[in-house]
Amino acid sequence: MTRCSLDRFAGARDDDHGFGSLLPGAAVAARGFLCAALLTISSSAQAAPQRVVSLNLCADELALRLADPGTVRSVTFLSQDPRYGNLASLAAAVRANRGLAEEALAYRPDLVLAGGFSDPATVFALKRFGARVVEIGGADSLEGARKQIRDVAAALDQTERGEALIAEIDRRVDEVTADPRLPRLRAVVLRPNGYSVGPGSLADEILSRAGLINVASQLGADRQVPLEVLARLDADVLILDREDNGGPSLAGAILDHPVVQALSRRMTIVSLPSRLWTCGGPEIAEAVRRLVAATAGARAREATQ
Repeated sequence: MTRCSLDRFAGARDDDHGFGSLLPGAAVAARGFLCAALLTISSSAQAAPQRVVSLNLCADELALRLADPGTVRSVTFLSQDPRYGNLASLAAAVRANRGLAEEALAYRPDLVLAGGFSDPATVFALKRFGARVVEIGGADSLEGARKQIRDVAAALDQTERGEALIAEIDRRVDEVTADPRLPRLRAVVLRPNGYSVGPGSLADEILSRAGLINVASQLGADRQVPLEVLARLDADVLILDREDNGGPSLAGAILDHPVVQALSRRMTIVSLPSRLWTCGGPEIAEAVRRLVAATAGARAREATQ
């Protein structure tokens, strides 16, 4: 039995546990609440996960796909927004969180899924309070996506479902991969704030599967590309990382810059929402399919020249 009392915190500062922003009375109450959560977590640590909390968008979607119904108790607010999440309607059926340790512990979780962008302080606090935290790596390639799925499936004790999902993704991607006999077009991706995608990334592999050559790979890893550099790149296709009906934002303003609009006179412009190629789910195949379809005309013109 795990011992849990306020003595546990004797001599520790509130900041050590993430309570530094709370008033003294609230901090004491929070510590007592988290102690109760710790007892519940510890008592069920060896059981199959029944109270899963996800603090990462990609983990949200994998948990919703792989876990038993009703066992996912909370996902990030991002997954409930259809601009960012592919399972927004499903995610809306569970409560949302903003990645805070106290939010996660409120569900007395027996599994917390975190990712590379999760706050290290949050992960540290969760582990300190005895929560089982599984940190999943990023999907930087199709193989990385497979590993991500296997890691989450193993944590959920759903290995067979994980393998079935991997097989489905592989099959769907193979079905829509561009015919290698057709000309390969040169493409560049422009993301909000002027970032592009470099080699060794999931987006780079998606471009390759779509029969495209990522010309930004010569610039190195993911980096900002000034508009004057973008205008000089010898590319056939410009892929804008955004929703067709996305709202205005300062980060996305560059996607509507006059230079980008002018490039449409010599490049095929394709809009592709980030939700299709950020995480390693079945949406990868849809991203490939859209790119192949959108560039069919340019590919046909290239073949006749």
